[in-house]
Amino acid sequence: MKTKKLFLATTCAAMLTGFSSLSFAGANIVINNVDLPGVGFNDPTPATPVGGNIGITVGEQRLIAYQFALDLWGARLNSEPTIVVQGSFAGLNCDATGGTLAQAGALQIFADFANAPLPGTLYGAALANSIAGEDIFAEMMGIPPGEPDPGPLQPPFNDEIVANFNGNIGQEGCLEDSFWYYGLDNTPPENGIDFLNTFMHEVGHGLGFQNFANVTTGALAGGMQDVYTTLSFDNSIGLTHAEMTDEQRVQSFVNTGNVVWIGENVSAQAPNILDDRQFLEITQPETLAGEVDFGFANFGPSPSPENLDGQVAIAIDEGGASITDGCEPLVNGTDVEGKIALIDRGSCSFADKAQNAQDAGAVGVLIANNAGGAIALGGTNANIVIPAVGISQEDGALIREEADNGVFIRVAIDPTRLAGADDLNRVRLNAPNPVQPGSSISHYDTAAIPNLLMEPAITDTLQAATDVDLTDDLFADIGWSVNFDADIPATSSDCNVGYPRRRVAIMGCPTFVKNRKVANVCRLSDVVNKQIGICLDSSEDLRSGIKCSKQALSDIRDLGLISDRERYGLKGCAVVSNVRHFLKKKW
Repeated sequence: MKTKKLFLATTCAAMLTGFSSLSFAGANIVINNVDLPGVGFNDPTPATPVGGNIGITVGEQRLIAYQFALDLWGARLNSEPTIVVQGSFAGLNCDATGGTLAQAGALQIFADFANAPLPGTLYGAALANSIAGEDIFAEMMGIPPGEPDPGPLQPPFNDEIVANFNGNIGQEGCLEDSFWYYGLDNTPPENGIDFLNTFMHEVGHGLGFQNFANVTTGALAGGMQDVYTTLSFDNSIGLTHAEMTDEQRVQSFVNTGNVVWIGENVSAQAPNILDDRQFLEITQPETLAGEVDFGFANFGPSPSPENLDGQVAIAIDEGGASITDGCEPLVNGTDVEGKIALIDRGSCSFADKAQNAQDAGAVGVLIANNAGGAIALGGTNANIVIPAVGISQEDGALIREEADNGVFIRVAIDPTRLAGADDLNRVRLNAPNPVQPGSSISHYDTAAIPNLLMEPAITDTLQAATDVDLTDDLFADIGWSVNFDADIPATSSDCNVGYPRRRVAIMGCPTFVKNRKVANVCRLSDVVNKQIGICLDSSEDLRSGIKCSKQALSDIRDLGLISDRERYGLKGCAVVSNVRHFLKKKW
C-alpha cells in the first residue's frame, strides 16, 4: 500500500497562565539548532552554572537542557531511526503579565507506511518512523536518513518534530518578572520558569500526544483519522472522535468533563498516579444542592476540604467594563470578607480577579465562565494564598440568583473515584468551552490530581526529570515501543501499587511516600523493594542488612528519584523489613 504523507506544523501552546533496573535499546533524539549566530541557542551572554547545568553561556545552558530532555525521552522510547527535533528561541505571543512559553508538534504525519498498526490512519513522523523501522521521508526522497533541515521550516522538511521557545521571557513587555530556569533538577527559584518541564511537555506533543483534527471546524487532517482520534472518546454520545462527523467533533471538543482517553495502558496505570477525586458541591440551599463541575487554577493553593468550605458572596468592584468581573478593587469588602467571592469572567486576568478578592478579605474565589462549561484558570501570581476555581456560566447564574438567601459550597472527597477520570478510570482530556486551538483535546484535563505533565499549563509541582506520570502510558497506547512493561495491570503484584493505595510499601510495611513512576521502571515501589530485597538476600545479619538498606535508600536519593524527606520516610520501613526478615530466618 502506498504511503500517504502530509506536512503539518501543528503546535501546542504551553501557557504560563536516570535510574533504571532495565536494559533497553532506547531512541537517539537529537536537536537541529536553527537559530542564527549570536541568538537563541547561540546566545553568548555569560551564565553561571545552575542545577546541574554546567553551561557558561545562556546558549550553552539552553542546548544542554534541551539535549538532556531529549535524552530523557530517548531512554523511555525505542526507535531505530534517529529522531530530529528542530529547535529555536523565537519571539512568541507575550505581554507583561502572560504569554506563550513554547509551541511544538509533529512536522510531518504519515499513513499506510510499513508495519502501520491501523490502515488509513495518520501517525506523527517520529512514531511512524519508529514503527516502520526506517526514516520514511528520507527513503521516499532518496536523501540521507536523519539529515537535519537547513533552517526553520525549510525544505526538505526532513525533521520529525519542531519545537520553538519564547526567547523574550523576562524582557520588557514579556512576562517581565519571570525568567527561564535551565537547571536539570526541576527546582526553579521564585519567578523561574522550569525549561526542562516545559520542554519535556512540548516534545511530548511531537512524539504523539497530539490530536490532528481541526478543533474549530472538526475536520480531520487530509480527511483521515489519526491514531489519537481513535482513542479519544466522548462519554455523552458513545463515539470516538474518529467515528464522529465534523459537526459532532466540534460539539465534543467543548464537552467539558466528558471526553476521555480509552487507551488500556493509561486506564490501567491511572490508579497509581491519580489521587481520590475532589468535587465541588453546594450544600445549601436544598434547591441547589448537588455537585458543581469546576476547573483548577494555575495559581494559589489547590482547593481542598480544608480551605474551600463556606458561604458565597457576590463580589462588586469599582466599575469599568463590569461591576461583577473583579477587575478593580472590590467595594463590598464587608460582604466578601471571610466568604467565597463569586466573580464573572472577562476584562482582566484570572489572577488579578483572585488578588482583588483576596485583598477584600475573601477566603476563596469562584470565577464563572462566560460560556458553557467550567474553565481552568491560567495565569500566575505568587502572592495569592486563597484557592480559586472556575465554574460554568450556568452554575454561576444559579448561585448568583440565590446568593442573598445564603449559598454554601465546599470541596469534598470521593474515595471511590479518581481525580480527573471517569468511573472506568479513563482519564479525561482537556475540552474547555470555548474551544482553545492548540490546547483543546491535545492535553489531559486540569481536573487531574496531582498535576500531570501533559496538562495545558506548566505548574511548579511537575518533576519531569524523574516522573512523566501518565505520558508514556499514552505513548504505549498509540503504538510506541516503550521501556517499561506496559502490559502489567495496576493491580498486579509485579507492579507493586503499595499500601495504602498509591503509597510505597516496603515488604508490606506502609509508608507515606507516593508510589510514582520513575525513569524506565514500573513504579517507585519497584525500585525501593528491589534494592531492599537485594540487601536482605545478600546480608548475613540484621546489622549489615540495615546498613545496606540505608545505603540503598541514600543511593536512590542521590539519583534524584526521592527527596531526603522521602528517604527518611522509607528508612523506618526498611528497618522493619530487615527485622522481620532476619527473625523469620532465625526461627
